[in-house]
Amino acid sequence: MWKAVLDFLFPPLCLRCGERLGEEERLVCETCWERARRRDRWPISQGGDGPTEEECGPVVRARSANVWNETLGEILHRFKYGGFILLGERLARGMAGTIVSDPALMRADLLVPVPLTRARAAERGFNQSAVLARHISRLLGIPVAERAVRRVGRSRSQTKLSPEGRRKNVRGVFRVRDPSAVRGKRILIVDDVWTTGATAEELARALLGAGAREVSAIAAARASGPRGSS
Repeated sequence: MWKAVLDFLFPPLCLRCGERLGEEERLVCETCWERARRRDRWPISQGGDGPTEEECGPVVRARSANVWNETLGEILHRFKYGGFILLGERLARGMAGTIVSDPALMRADLLVPVPLTRARAAERGFNQSAVLARHISRLLGIPVAERAVRRVGRSRSQTKLSPEGRRKNVRGVFRVRDPSAVRGKRILIVDDVWTTGATAEELARALLGAGAREVSAIAAARASGPRGSS
């Protein structure tokens, strides 16, 4: 009864457009979710069977659920910086669908979210990549290793850096805590946004150096078009 009264007096509104939410809607309305959906049809990076790092980089295959658009960007910002952790479930659902559609990603033995520094995790209160990985794990049954890798030292925010600056900024910042946990495994890195791939590629090098068999990546959004495309 009290919920009905409160909803009447203070109706729940969409975080993005401000319209009143439907009875089954949470935080963001279906119209905005539809506007955010711009399916990414192409791999970000793709290697053949047994590729070498020189041939295609340390990440043998990378995919994103959606190509970046303004609505999706606002939702991701609310999720990542606004503390609206519940948005992660819906974002992860789209990522899981992309994984299921790609046999190369579905063969993953383990999900590894991109770690944050202790200071950043404490400031934000959660690791957005870990939240996404947990939801994907529940949906697909792939185990997630949140503490497999730690982030050491201090790196600046990647947001305003050039591609080369991004690579230098994350060089050597990842350490595998227990190599036996990743040795011989096909790893799927989980992240929120793929921009240049510098973070995922540096994390992949650390995992491969610890004995991982293969490393791929999945992101909620791709910030630019496919490599090699116009």
